[in-house]
Amino acid sequence: MTIPAILRTGQPAPETVFGYVSAQSQGGVPVTDASAFDSAEPFRADGSTLDRARRHAEEAGLTVTAESRLGFTTAGPPAAYEELTGGRIESYEALQRVQGGNVRYVTHLDIVGTGQPSDLGVGTARGADAIEAVVLEQPRSLHHLSPSPQPPNVDKFHLRLPGDVAMLLGATPAHANGDVGAGVTVAMVDTGQYAHTYFTVHGYRVNPTVTLVPGTSPAKDPVGHGTGESANIFAVAPGATLQPYRVSNARGQLTSAVAGFLKAKSGRPQVITNSWGGDLDFPPAGPLPAAYRAWVMEILDAVEQGIVVVFSAGNGQFSVEPQVPGVISAGGVFAGHGLDLRASDYASGYTSPWFRGVVVPTVCGLVGMRPRAQYLMLPIPPGCEIDITESQSSDGQLPDTGDGTRPDDGWALFSGTSAAAPQIAGAAAVLLGARPGLTPAQVATALAKTATDITVGRNHPRYNKSAVRGFDEATGPGLVNVAAALAFVRANF
Repeated sequence: MTIPAILRTGQPAPETVFGYVSAQSQGGVPVTDASAFDSAEPFRADGSTLDRARRHAEEAGLTVTAESRLGFTTAGPPAAYEELTGGRIESYEALQRVQGGNVRYVTHLDIVGTGQPSDLGVGTARGADAIEAVVLEQPRSLHHLSPSPQPPNVDKFHLRLPGDVAMLLGATPAHANGDVGAGVTVAMVDTGQYAHTYFTVHGYRVNPTVTLVPGTSPAKDPVGHGTGESANIFAVAPGATLQPYRVSNARGQLTSAVAGFLKAKSGRPQVITNSWGGDLDFPPAGPLPAAYRAWVMEILDAVEQGIVVVFSAGNGQFSVEPQVPGVISAGGVFAGHGLDLRASDYASGYTSPWFRGVVVPTVCGLVGMRPRAQYLMLPIPPGCEIDITESQSSDGQLPDTGDGTRPDDGWALFSGTSAAAPQIAGAAAVLLGARPGLTPAQVATALAKTATDITVGRNHPRYNKSAVRGFDEATGPGLVNVAAALAFVRANF
């Protein structure tokens, strides 16, 4: 029997819907009609247009949650979006690759009705004097995944933080010379940040968490993903400052990822790291969907402001985010028992079909292998989702066992390109700490030019690209080498 890719169920939309409103572009071309992706500048709006667009949204009953030079994110009941667009919101179920490499039905929302192009929720708005499109937030999945500050001893092969990761990424010599990313703020948009004793004992700087979903606690991380993966930043840049943005709801779902990115961008950090993304058909059947074009421009706008933007390449997912020109996409390399290096078969890698000259990944961090990439021992909230699931065997993925930790001890083995992204963000912080004036392009060039070449292994079976001598689609230029990248920037910039 063929399983349908999309199921129309007629289920009601949730009480709160998250979206994005694109204000009219100064360049005269709506962002949903963008065909060139070399700059976001033509799609910025003037101040009066943004003010009118905001007023229309608020009069319809929406709350503005974050703003940029192009538009703003919103939250509100379905009726408010229907009032603004003249359409109606319907939900449907679509097959999507999610955490752990699994494929399941995920609830999506769409704006439908007369004059509403059924294209992932793009709505033609009322208030046409200021608004050119309304886009509903699409489901994203994490790309992975008072407790003791010391990790437990387990039998399964793994790496420990900070020492093993710092050594394998060439950061240890940099730390010895005082290059630790001091003075650099790294924003992380994720499920939250728990005050684990691991961070306190190591003296890491963590700013108070900013929440984007109304009613959620800045002290909680229900999944554990943001907490655990953020430790990778400090393994490479122990002197950096972390600014966490929680974009998950009470159940840990990433319901406000775009809003979190915009809020992070408005804070003007030097680096934004994102360990999440969507999943579309590969190869795609046509051009970049209109609903994603505004999102692409928001990311481009961050890069044009001089912010280093890092996105995980995906764990088999085919996401728009890592393909955006100027983004550093984080792929995966596995270091085995004998420190032999090979391409991780858990990580995505491909030539972008939409953006000329873009290959994902830009460079690689350390990522485990299939089926579950249980590879890095990371601190998490005791009893959170990851603490429980990683301690258990996973049905249908034999040979497979739990990670050897307890389901309530605040530690778990996990990785994915979710770990590679903050590792590379940490590498960027070290470079920016040494050379504060570096542009995002210079950071990317330094990391790519000095990476350790990987010549063995293949990436995720969805792409099945081989690592070969020189640049390839499995690992890009290879594994980050922080000390070599530092030497490169000091000699060239």
